[in-house]
Amino acid sequence: MDGSLEPRSSSVGNGRSEICWAVVTPDDRFAFTTNFADGAVSRFAIAADGTLSLEDATAGIAVDGMPGLRDEGLSSDGRFLYAIDADGGRIYGWSVDTEGTLEPVGSWGGLPATVAGLAAS
Repeated sequence: MDGSLEPRSSSVGNGRSEICWAVVTPDDRFAFTTNFADGAVSRFAIAADGTLSLEDATAGIAVDGMPGLRDEGLSSDGRFLYAIDADGGRIYGWSVDTEGTLEPVGSWGGLPATVAGLAAS
């Protein structure tokens, strides 16, 4: 490997809003993106050759149709996904199963209005 990058997919839309953040599972099988203007998390499959395909435009819903979902992070083992709804001052969480399906585990409020990022471990 010479360290260069080579595109594998053209633009892969999700039919939702602007993508704000993306994370990749530790096994490199899935990418999750937050959709800033509509409160959804989308799931993309990553093929062995690195190409992307949309699997579920609404894999996770924080507040459907509402803006604010921004940064996201996966736990180090890839079993939990967390995303900030900066406009609503909440963190939303989902469990991630082996097939990339998201199940809500809760949400937590009380974030300051100046919240600007998220890190998970």
